[in-house]
Amino acid sequence: MTGPASFPEVPPNPPAPGPAPVSGSGSGPAPARVLVVDDEQDVRELLTETFRLAGFDVTAVGTGVAALNTAYAETPDLVVLDVRLPDFDGADVARILRDAGREVPVVLLPKPFSLENVVTRVREMLAA
Repeated sequence: MTGPASFPEVPPNPPAPGPAPVSGSGSGPAPARVLVVDDEQDVRELLTETFRLAGFDVTAVGTGVAALNTAYAETPDLVVLDVRLPDFDGADVARILRDAGREVPVVLLPKPFSLENVVTRVREMLAA
């Protein structure tokens, strides 16, 4: 393939981040919203369950295009992003989000990785 890489169109005015949903019980802040992006279903499911058990609200997708669409629609608090996806490099997805004005923190997921280290890194980034 020659020539510049083509990227999906970014909506002209992505919706601005809205307020976090209010917890139904009223007993504290809503959990942080984490978008997990990994093309390997078993890894995606493992990360999703781990983050849910750690108290996060999780959405999981398997491609860069799905990650971009979900990030524009749901405004996650943080994105856990596989470095290598079938349609994009993880760094490209992070750059496209940033260029579109989405200043969402991104944790690039190396392989292999430690679940404990990833959860710790996510917590640190959300606390910053």
